[in-house]
Amino acid sequence: MNLYYEDVPATDNEAPQLPPLLRSEAMEAGTDVLAKAISRAAAGEVGLVCYSQAAHVLDMAITLAPEVPAARAQQMHYTMMNAVGDAIGALAPPEVGVRYSFPGNILFNRGHAGIVRMAMAPTNNPASDIPDWLVVSAQVRLAFADTNHDTEYRMANTSLAEEGGGFISRTRLLESSCRHFLVWVHQWEEEGFRPVHEKWLNRIEDDKTLTSQNGGQITFVGIDDEGAGLLSEGGAVRAIPLAEASELFGRAGLAELE
Repeated sequence: MNLYYEDVPATDNEAPQLPPLLRSEAMEAGTDVLAKAISRAAAGEVGLVCYSQAAHVLDMAITLAPEVPAARAQQMHYTMMNAVGDAIGALAPPEVGVRYSFPGNILFNRGHAGIVRMAMAPTNNPASDIPDWLVVSAQVRLAFADTNHDTEYRMANTSLAEEGGGFISRTRLLESSCRHFLVWVHQWEEEGFRPVHEKWLNRIEDDKTLTSQNGGQITFVGIDDEGAGLLSEGGAVRAIPLAEASELFGRAGLAELE
């Protein structure tokens, strides 16, 4: 067990050691890792972990080949969130409280510190059509690259370094996230979405009021059996698939990326 240090410290240029089902490819800092992974997935590459060489942020994306309809394949989004949460829990001090906010925000002690996003090939009927490819990505702020943010920004956002996990390297967090991801995928294959769903809900932020891109206030109620968000607006609850939720709330990556 790690207590406030890495047993085997990693350097920024060290290639991650991944499980046999995955292989990694480094991208120059400033590269749109999600876009690169999408292009590689569309070309048929499966099990590729693209990651940025930027040292102050974990920016990674995994290419997948779904074997289930799009409506169920979206559950990989929550699988990745659980994996990142578990990886941080395994590496960081216990005071780094990891929470989630729908659809993909990762919070440390209520400060925004990361985001999980997903993209998949379009389908005509999500309930029955299997997408040709799927990509899940995660970004976690390890440290602030710009220390000149105003007080309001710093109050709303945080990083692993700010919360006492500054010793965690991008490489070790990438490795741990990938291992936990495969563990969750295996459990999902064996037991279905329920354990993924339950673990994700255990980390949901207490404040369930969300703000849409147009400034509207929406209440998060939960997620349904397929992974669509259950959102309440004006007293009416409706199920919003993740693709639609990304448009509703925005899907931009962390502002710290360079």
